[in-house]
Amino acid sequence: MSGISLKNKNFIDGMRLFEEDRKVDPEFVMDTLKEAIAKTYQKHIDAPEAMVRVEIEKNELHVYHQLIVVDDETETFDETLDILLSEALKLNPDAKVGDIIEQEVDFKEIGRTSINVAKQMLKQRIKEYEKQRVYDEYKDKEFDLISGIIKTIEDKFILVDIKNTIGILLKSEQIPGETYREGQSIKCIIKEVSKNSKGSQVVLSRADAIFVKRLFEREVPEIAQGLVEIKAIAREAGERTKMAVYSRNDDVDAIGACIGPRGSRVQAVISEIKGEKIDVFEWNDDIGELVKNALAPAEVNACFYSNEQVDPELTAEAIAEYEKYNKRPLVVVVDDEKLSVAIGKRGKNAKLAVKLTNRKIDIKTQSEIDELGLDVETLVNEFKEDQVRIAKEKEQKKFLELQEEAARRKAEFEEELAASDTGFDETTLEEMDEGKVEEVVQIPEENLAEAVEEAKEEVKQEEVKEKPKKEAKKPLTPKTEYKSEFEDFADASKKEETKSETKKRKKKDDEERRVRAEDLEKKEYDEQFKPVYSDEELEEIEAQEAEEYENSWINDDDIDFDEYEDYYEDN
Repeated sequence: MSGISLKNKNFIDGMRLFEEDRKVDPEFVMDTLKEAIAKTYQKHIDAPEAMVRVEIEKNELHVYHQLIVVDDETETFDETLDILLSEALKLNPDAKVGDIIEQEVDFKEIGRTSINVAKQMLKQRIKEYEKQRVYDEYKDKEFDLISGIIKTIEDKFILVDIKNTIGILLKSEQIPGETYREGQSIKCIIKEVSKNSKGSQVVLSRADAIFVKRLFEREVPEIAQGLVEIKAIAREAGERTKMAVYSRNDDVDAIGACIGPRGSRVQAVISEIKGEKIDVFEWNDDIGELVKNALAPAEVNACFYSNEQVDPELTAEAIAEYEKYNKRPLVVVVDDEKLSVAIGKRGKNAKLAVKLTNRKIDIKTQSEIDELGLDVETLVNEFKEDQVRIAKEKEQKKFLELQEEAARRKAEFEEELAASDTGFDETTLEEMDEGKVEEVVQIPEENLAEAVEEAKEEVKQEEVKEKPKKEAKKPLTPKTEYKSEFEDFADASKKEETKSETKKRKKKDDEERRVRAEDLEKKEYDEQFKPVYSDEELEEIEAQEAEEYENSWINDDDIDFDEYEDYYEDN
């Protein structure tokens, strides 16, 4: 039975659309298609538990209904799940009870209603896949800077095309007074990634303070390298941003690095946020100094903790609760004529200082403090003493944390050392635990040199005992050169002359060769590298040398060495 052809142009175009436009893996689509067809067939035969196998072979889709072979006399026969043994033998002569028989199904006979069910199931699964893919891709990128293209502009939101999905820029996350147009490229941060029944939603922002922080991280290399750190930042989008920076290197000016040469770096950020003002100042661990910097351009005369005289609602219980989190409210004193500057337009300057320091700040004029009858000098001194105490506690806490970290690392090292091979067997370790190992002998200083020499001698003796015998050295073979037959023929006379001379001085040459061989052996091999032979090995070597001498051409009696004697004498 032939299957359903998958070479249809619409099907191929749909697969390409899933892969390129909607970024859906084609294998996932095919697996989902198989599952949908199997569910559809189960619904068609009204058997949810029926076993169905869907296979795609050579661009054709085949559907197989799997049945379990049961005995003909079984009482629990179900035609959607089982097949009788007698019927199974007709399909497969080797079938037996318990086997699975597959029968191909003509999927074309399934009604349009069932096909629509498969279609809806396929669409639903693909939507879930896309939703999960978007969520997984962007969840780990929250508060990262990203670029996108504006696709749609509505009254309450803007749709921005970012990579692989559409992000939403709500009205509250836009910079007030900023205008947008379709097709415009904008930068945002990913503020939130959520997943609901309708899909995954990526919320973008240009009004968040982190947006300005990310812009500075991109523009200032010292921040990217970790030399300068943005310790705190507060923002009123469209109006002003306050940023406290800290330098980890004494040679690097944190404020100068953020401003850049001739203000180029801060101006690049300001142009991206459409002219919004930015105040950059130095971070200080002393909260009093930090508040003074945060309220700039206003000049602060004094800063101290708030109390019941300043704020009647600030009871002892409330103060204790604030001190638990080190967030006790502060009072800032300014000159009467500087109050408006400290508060700022519509209270923005004071509000930004509160956000940046994460403290409640009550700004009072000098005349208001005088009316309350507060001893400002005493309150300021108490505040400074408390700041010194807090600084010491922080240092102590940091020191304890370092100690704990060192102890933890030491414990980890000892565990790794204990788990590794120490070189002792269990018996030795038990003896050490029980104190059975002999104590180390204390040697007097005057006998120390003698003891060292004795120890060296013992080590030498042990090395000699354990030193293995070297293998017998193989006799050297003479080096041979290749010569052609023509060279042998041309040099025949020379060879005969050499043989004649050799025979004449045979005994003398033998003696000279023996002496030269001994000298060569002495030069080539040092005494400490001479091999040690046993008696049997020496006898074997002597026999081998005698055999080689007997077989040598120089002992051939057929060669007349006297034939060229006169020739050698004449020359």
